[in-house]
Amino acid sequence: MTRAPLLVLFCAAASVGCRADCTPPPGPARPSVVLVTIDTLRADHLGCYGNATVRTPNIDRLAREGVLFERCYAQAPITVPSHLSILSSLPLAEHGLLHNGGSPTRRVDVLPEIFARAGYRTAAFVGAKHLGPEGTLAPLLTSLEVYSAPRRVSVPFTAHDTNKRLFRWLRGACRDPFFAWVHYWEPHMPYVPPAPFDRTYYDGDPHDARHTSMSGVALGWFLYDLDGVRHRLAERARDVRSLKRDLGLRSADVRQLVLYRQGVKTYAPTAEAEATLRARLAGLGDHLRSRLPFRRHLADWLTGVRDLRFAVAQYAGEVSYVDEELGRLIDGLVRLGLQERTIVVVTADHGESLGEHGIYFDHAGLHEPSLRVPLIVWAPGRVPPGRRGGVARGLDVAPTVLRLAGLGIPPDMQGRDILTAGEGSGPVISEAARGLQIMAMDGPWKLIRTLQSFYYVDAFAREAGTEELYDLGTDPGEGENVLGREAEVAQRLRGGLDTWIAAHGAGAEKPTASAPLAPERVRELRALGYVE
Repeated sequence: MTRAPLLVLFCAAASVGCRADCTPPPGPARPSVVLVTIDTLRADHLGCYGNATVRTPNIDRLAREGVLFERCYAQAPITVPSHLSILSSLPLAEHGLLHNGGSPTRRVDVLPEIFARAGYRTAAFVGAKHLGPEGTLAPLLTSLEVYSAPRRVSVPFTAHDTNKRLFRWLRGACRDPFFAWVHYWEPHMPYVPPAPFDRTYYDGDPHDARHTSMSGVALGWFLYDLDGVRHRLAERARDVRSLKRDLGLRSADVRQLVLYRQGVKTYAPTAEAEATLRARLAGLGDHLRSRLPFRRHLADWLTGVRDLRFAVAQYAGEVSYVDEELGRLIDGLVRLGLQERTIVVVTADHGESLGEHGIYFDHAGLHEPSLRVPLIVWAPGRVPPGRRGGVARGLDVAPTVLRLAGLGIPPDMQGRDILTAGEGSGPVISEAARGLQIMAMDGPWKLIRTLQSFYYVDAFAREAGTEELYDLGTDPGEGENVLGREAEVAQRLRGGLDTWIAAHGAGAEKPTASAPLAPERVRELRALGYVE
């Protein structure tokens, strides 16, 4: 037999083998659930949330056919803690996981385990290693049939790869009720969408010398390879020696002060002296930013980029790419005949700042770009389409999913089934990584309290005890802190926040005697920009 007929027979056999039988067993069919979490997706970059530029036809279709929650807030603007809040319906103050390298302070019940106990087949397909079986969440996800994650933190799975792994499992699991957690890494940094999305929103040369919009942009130090700090500061040895002499500091202390301005006031007795010192430090910081290379596999795609619009366009390209892959996921469910007995929930762990409040290409702080996320529930025949104007939270995902599936909601869960709870879903509280800040919201009013002093860049640094009050109704960009002229509103939110903190034990991260992270874990978190 010639090679051609053999190839034809092989392909025919493969085609038959891949044709899954998803006929449910006799009796009432329980609904399956696919929970899709899209990393770093801000709601305002989707057409269904009002964006007229970024093309997201598949998410828009789910929004038309399902229920869209117009205002949904992440519990925290950091990946692993926020995901644990989504899966457990507990705030950070309750589960105790305050940063990506931490660990929960107690055992918590999570969606995959609840579904497994109810007789569901369960699996997780995540695009980032630190969310996988070698990460913090693994001890809480022991009942998963499949827990698929990349082997290297610097090489995450693409959304396309994640879909392939999902359907490889689903073809053998689709007859039974199943719960699948699907996590897409895009549009997280680095913003490097595949063709054609890499040029969908930008036409030109971002390295052209005529562009100047990146000039003066202060990027967070986590984007740089800091191994060369000592060498590069040696190029400005006279300035460094001057600071050492004037401040009575060692070289290492000066380097730390250049990178992170915390404690500047202790070296400056007057406002004039402080301004002078900050200018000296800023000059050395600018020198470093012009000399240090970007961190590989994270920000090196920005090397030589002079046009800020390019970076923003690449983020938009990744949003459109992940939208396409989500469309393929839905199409796959339809081909398997699962759409009428599958609930799909789409949300994000947090958003992303693209220059707002001085934060570029990161999700620090508790402002809207880092916290406002999409939430869409698609369940044909089970949930009538519509838009809900009430505020939803990441905490509300698990109770809503469980109720839709006909399962009980554990009493420890602090969210609510927002499909039946009506307007409002309890206090809206979000917590920053490591307990640095906490946010409370009531209607259009939003109060942010800094619990621990920190420095990110000059434009985004806060002192412990300071507060910010914004009226999102008239100032959605949070440009004006109205704390001084809205004393009554501030006091009301302050009282509610104090009550919540007292009930949950929230606060700045406290030092512990826990063992240090293993060197490999530190390298992985550094590759993601989570540690310096």
